[in-house]
Amino acid sequence: MISALIFILFVLFMMLKIPVAVAIGLATYIPFVIGGFDLISIPQQMATSTQSIPLLAIPFFLLAGVLFNNLGLTGKIFNFSRSIAGWITGGLAHTIIIAECILSGCSGTALSDAVGLGTVGIKAMKDEGYEVSFSAAVTICAAMLGPIIPPSVMMVIYAILANVSLAKLFLAGLLPGVVIAGVLMGQIYWMAKSKRITCPAPTSFSFRQVLRTLKDGVAALLAPAIIIYGMVGGIVTPTEAGILACFYSLVIGIVYRTLTLKGMKDALVETVIGTALIMYIIAISSAMGWLITMEGTPMLLADWLSAISVNKWVILTLINIFLLMLGCLMETLPAMLITVPMFLPLLQRLQVDPIHFGLIMIFNLLIGMITPPMGIGLYVMVAITGVPFEQIVKACFPFLVCLLISLALITYIPWITMVLPNLLMK
Repeated sequence: MISALIFILFVLFMMLKIPVAVAIGLATYIPFVIGGFDLISIPQQMATSTQSIPLLAIPFFLLAGVLFNNLGLTGKIFNFSRSIAGWITGGLAHTIIIAECILSGCSGTALSDAVGLGTVGIKAMKDEGYEVSFSAAVTICAAMLGPIIPPSVMMVIYAILANVSLAKLFLAGLLPGVVIAGVLMGQIYWMAKSKRITCPAPTSFSFRQVLRTLKDGVAALLAPAIIIYGMVGGIVTPTEAGILACFYSLVIGIVYRTLTLKGMKDALVETVIGTALIMYIIAISSAMGWLITMEGTPMLLADWLSAISVNKWVILTLINIFLLMLGCLMETLPAMLITVPMFLPLLQRLQVDPIHFGLIMIFNLLIGMITPPMGIGLYVMVAITGVPFEQIVKACFPFLVCLLISLALITYIPWITMVLPNLLMK
């Protein structure tokens, strides 16, 4: 009963356009009072939830992503990606996907990547004759790779909630990220070949241009390799990798002479604001999760789903449907903070690897970024491009189908997720 009240109140507050952090707090406080729980439990749970060393990685990865955008490094990555993908039909759209794969190795959030790539990529695509709505759709769908390909802020939070190895979770995201990128590029190629989109003729491949853009952006391109190799090789912890990403970004800014005091100040301010919001949502959501757990909802959910079927693939299908619907109504972070504790007992009963499920959950909720009515990624693209919301939704639909296909592959072929963690971190 309490859990149902929490969900109803949260949805109601979101419909009233109350900020998500405040909505979570109110949806937690009211059931606490009605249920007769001791209110001192709220600040206790909030304080306890933020006393975790791995959470230190969040501000560092956020800062690294902001620095990459502010220092002009995203543009260098885009130019290199364009040199290796420009010869393919629909070349600039492929460039966005490849650039995001590289950029994901430096940042850890989808929306910051969408803003960074959108500023550079959408303008370039518009100049080449692509429809702006299509360019926006490609950009926001590509930005989903940010939290899938390590490092990832969402993975940091999931690893803490599920008590799993963050390094293994980072490795688990590499191959699914490649699969998602491949499916998106396949869709772009088909749309370009079948004339469903307006795009210029592909340019001829120039090895000289590849070398030139590689030379110009080699320092920026090395960043993902250094960060990921450092974690896989056991040289640095994920938290230390965040520090390394920030330090390396600053060094690159000095080398390219794009680092300024104003730029540094703006990056720090943006990081502080983003970190404060994330940490508050984590803290208040932990109080909500504690209340849901105290009522016994996770075990009730496990019993209910087990009564429907004992086949784990059927259960995972039902969970996928639930998470996709939830992602349409809630932002990714609070949705994950609330649902992970609810599903963990069920995962243990079904013997589903929590690392595999972590990728399933994160990708499910990311799809909500391009799905109305919440669809926060859609609103970001509206703000960047000025294109009406309905046009961007329509342009995203073909890619939504591709993302659902990718989700099915990741869900029903665990090997895609688990091969690298099992191979490299036995």
